[in-house]
Amino acid sequence: MKKDKIILILLLVMLLIVGSLMIYFSFKEDVQVVVTDATKIKEEYESLNNKVNEDNQRIYPSVNLSEDNLFVKSTEDEIIKILENESGVIVFANYADAYSRTIMPLIDEVSKNLDLDKIYYFDITSIRDTIDLDDLNEPIVKEKGSNGYYKLLELLDDELPTYYVIKDGKEIDTHEKRIEVPTIIATQNCKIEGIHFKTVENQKSGYDELSNDDKNKLKKELEDLMKKVISNTCSNKEAC
Repeated sequence: MKKDKIILILLLVMLLIVGSLMIYFSFKEDVQVVVTDATKIKEEYESLNNKVNEDNQRIYPSVNLSEDNLFVKSTEDEIIKILENESGVIVFANYADAYSRTIMPLIDEVSKNLDLDKIYYFDITSIRDTIDLDDLNEPIVKEKGSNGYYKLLELLDDELPTYYVIKDGKEIDTHEKRIEVPTIIATQNCKIEGIHFKTVENQKSGYDELSNDDKNKLKKELEDLMKKVISNTCSNKEAC
């Protein structure tokens, strides 16, 4: 009789454990982990830390972004809409680009100290055209960009410099405009208030570490740029 009770208790315990596990895994499957844009961009950039760029055999500049950075992944259509109708800070960058890796942590740091709620982030390299030179050193478009890219070129035409292709150590004018990375734009009420290209003049390669003076200079330039953006948006397109 005592043995039967022990067996019964063991069976009840086993049923309780099995039932608990079933409830746990059922609940776990229903829970969806929400990964924010801030997390995605942080993980994307930090994934190349201590990795070697196979194109030039140099180690990618190390990047550490804050968990609560203000970067929001945007589409080309959203960026066009912001430039045409709204206000905000826009960053064109690419996680594998050395200059982008240099400036992104500084944008993160500076933006957190200002009254901004988001920074619109877009990898322009995913949609832009590819320009090269033919045998006569004449520029040719090897691969066309998206319609959105050409619209962005139109909107930014007054701000963009002429694009040069380097061949045999010489800069050759392509007579075309190009959105390079990184490019940071401050647009307020449908008007471009400021734009910043690359990092600082002293940095000849994105793989060269910035001095403290250059870092402070760049942070000041970014701060001045971001301050030109106010929170209100231009809701009436005709007023822009």
